[in-house]
Amino acid sequence: MKIEKHIEGLRCGSYNDFKVIYNRYAGNLYGFVFGLTRSHELSKDIVQDTFIKIWTNRESIDPTQSFKSYLFKISHNLIIDEFRKRLNNPIFESYLDYSDNLPISNPFSVEQKLDYDLFVERLNKAKEKLTSRQKEIFELSKEMGMTSPQISEKLNISEQTIYNQLSAAIRILRKEVGSAFLLLFTIFFE
Repeated sequence: MKIEKHIEGLRCGSYNDFKVIYNRYAGNLYGFVFGLTRSHELSKDIVQDTFIKIWTNRESIDPTQSFKSYLFKISHNLIIDEFRKRLNNPIFESYLDYSDNLPISNPFSVEQKLDYDLFVERLNKAKEKLTSRQKEIFELSKEMGMTSPQISEKLNISEQTIYNQLSAAIRILRKEVGSAFLLLFTIFFE
């Protein structure tokens, strides 16, 4: 059966036609989304949200237009919305720097190296190696965007102590997360 028949069935509320359309497009859509987000979890969520929108708006689908274009446009808009939400997240910004500076010598590990969720997981695991004070200062500075004077006031410690603790934390994290970590946080030293 041609896809147009399934689209017409979907427009009329056929769940079976919806499943056929889902099975036909979900894999390609996931690949498209992952190529832009580099996150398995986010890609799954966006594909799911795309098909929820398809189902919710099924009656307004224009059968004379390209369904595939419509589907990918919805996903593209969801990706943009997600990036707008994450744009102010310092960890996401650091991840983008990290992934841009990774040497890609093994094509089989590219997907794993570029996965945002994996990066965050590695960073969180590496932070467990820090002392509680180093972790606190690192998070206040690099994840919450506080300045040294603000941290100094909040923790009632000198700015020099902050620089020392932050330097030690970055040294440990660089060792744990990898050499690309150095490139990540050099921009934070003013």
